[in-house]
Amino acid sequence: MLRIALVAGAAVLAASFSHPAAAQSAKALVGTWAPVSAVVTEASGAKTEVFGPRPTGMLIFTADGQYAVVVRRDELPKFAANSRAKGTAEENRAVVTGSIAHYGRYTVDPREGTVSFHIQGSTYPNWDGMTQKRPFTVKGDQLTYKVPAPSVTAGSGELVWKRVKPQL
Repeated sequence: MLRIALVAGAAVLAASFSHPAAAQSAKALVGTWAPVSAVVTEASGAKTEVFGPRPTGMLIFTADGQYAVVVRRDELPKFAANSRAKGTAEENRAVVTGSIAHYGRYTVDPREGTVSFHIQGSTYPNWDGMTQKRPFTVKGDQLTYKVPAPSVTAGSGELVWKRVKPQL
């Protein structure tokens, strides 16, 4: 009997290590986050910082299950015509490839260690109405999650965020 208990205990312990976010909950995500890095690994194995070395933006998780995210390159070009409606092909391409935003509801599966984004709307309209499940971890003030199908290329992505401290 003791042997069965030890084996069962070892299995539970092993399972907890195989899912690093297993003890995570929606409460761990609630708050405001700033991007640290966004790296896409292409199918070829090449790695790209899709929003450059200093991404900017914000990710907000509310306690009632809403979220909003915008992330972009720090150095997006100004539009010469001073009008979004009159951007050149190059200016428009730089903005589209250098930024993304989406919003909606989120749910957390603490057993799987995943957060699911139920996307209501996105600046990449192909994501509108989709649900995307992403493995995540929160360690201290750092959130990391994987993007299994990034909008920029075939491959996978990893975003790292830091918790924004309230300014009083």
